[in-house]
Amino acid sequence: MAFRGRKVYGSYKTVSCVFCGKLAMNKNEQGLEVCAEHKERVMNNIKCTCGSLLEMRDGKFGTFFSCVNCGNISLRKALEMKQIME
Repeated sequence: MAFRGRKVYGSYKTVSCVFCGKLAMNKNEQGLEVCAEHKERVMNNIKCTCGSLLEMRDGKFGTFFSCVNCGNISLRKALEMKQIME
């Protein structure tokens, strides 16, 4: 058996900026993880594919969005929807 090494909690997760993709070190007014350049930038309202506005929430596993009709939507899927709708 080969020794794989010791697991270290939290060493594998890196958070990237929502706007540019760089390493996120700060949080903006809305609570999103952003880089130093985008600390003052705020994300505008995002519409779901069903047409209703998404409400931003913060939970145990990070930021997510909630739709009245569709339910909870992850941050990644919401950003994809934003690109499609534009």
